[in-house]
Amino acid sequence: MLPWSGSAQKNEWVEQVIVANGNKYEVTPPFDDYVTVQTYDPATGITSVFDEIKTQSVQDVVIANYKIYVAAKDSIVVYDANSLQRLAAVADSGLSRLFVFNNRLIVTKKQPIKRFFVEILDASNLSLIARVDNISGDCKGVVSTEDSIYIAVSGKLPETEGRLAVLNHTNWKLTREINFGTTAVGINDIYSYGGFIFCINETPHGGTDVGSITAYNIFSKTFTNYVIDFLVGNGNFGVKNSGIAGNMLYLTLDNGIGSFNLDTRMIADSVIFPDPGFLIHIIYSSYTTDYVNSYLCMNIGNGSTLGLNVTGTTAGDSVTSFQTGLNANAIALDYRVPVAIDDSKTDESIVLYPNPVENRLRIIYPGNSPVTGIIIRDITGRTIYQSHEPTFTGAWVDCSAYPSGLYFVTVKTDSGIISTKFIKK
Repeated sequence: MLPWSGSAQKNEWVEQVIVANGNKYEVTPPFDDYVTVQTYDPATGITSVFDEIKTQSVQDVVIANYKIYVAAKDSIVVYDANSLQRLAAVADSGLSRLFVFNNRLIVTKKQPIKRFFVEILDASNLSLIARVDNISGDCKGVVSTEDSIYIAVSGKLPETEGRLAVLNHTNWKLTREINFGTTAVGINDIYSYGGFIFCINETPHGGTDVGSITAYNIFSKTFTNYVIDFLVGNGNFGVKNSGIAGNMLYLTLDNGIGSFNLDTRMIADSVIFPDPGFLIHIIYSSYTTDYVNSYLCMNIGNGSTLGLNVTGTTAGDSVTSFQTGLNANAIALDYRVPVAIDDSKTDESIVLYPNPVENRLRIIYPGNSPVTGIIIRDITGRTIYQSHEPTFTGAWVDCSAYPSGLYFVTVKTDSGIISTKFIKK
């Protein structure tokens, strides 16, 4: 049995791993090596390339609502996650990151873009819905809360400070931009955890071996920069090179992979996986976390001859590996859940009100076990809301945009998974 195959027995599992490969960077024509998109099946160990995008680099890949979205230099492509067939593609430029929110694809942008650094597309057909004006410069990572979209703003080159843009998701207007100062230069990946937005501020290319983590309190609207005396990131190339599982943030430290405790705000382990050979141009080109199995899924390569994905535990033990293309700069995990919800597992200690709900739903879990996540699914089993907050006693969820009908709430705790249901008017 392969290491991942047992996860299919859980209430949530990794169906497949999607890797987008930039392959050889060819400066002048004729071009003969393009972006490829591949899938790896953890249950069988089989990997295969299922599409080629005729462009020269890849920026991001995300999976949501049984769809795979790829940003590749001048193109955005969406695939059906089950059939792996193309559903839509559009030409675009200055691509940075992708994020799906309520059937909207948020696209962040960078140079050579000069004005609209964020676009909002229809997640089904990639048609343009809105362009966001007044953001001050290049944008990178994206997260959402119940009422806002947060976007990392690294600014115009050369980067001098880090900012956080806040968007209203009802009209897609910029609400405000928070300046974290010069300590947050190199802002890249951002995550939501425990009422805070955590920002990884990478060491600028050619800079001293110092980075930082910014913790922004979404309620008090205050922030703290935590200086890290390591080389953070892989040279500020802008690709996603981090992940979160439980209360740990996994990030690149001195060209290896370490962890930062989001509760204590301190480095927990400076070397979980060591530098693979930076001095001979071997780097972690991208990686992500598997929060179901507590794995790190790491792409390693040298850009010209080596492309390998290595999966290991968050304790630093190797689990499995498979071949990728060159410059595997984007990776995403396709999580699945059972479509049917077993009502016998519902726990009346989960309090939902009002139920039926029209706008905002209050979720309260007064139990003793630490909570590691909350998921809302529609009657087809499609995930429409999820938060992997390690601890909470309650949450507000904006349900105003949900169609009328029956929905299921799943609360994940250290002792198990429990669920209940509510009705949207």
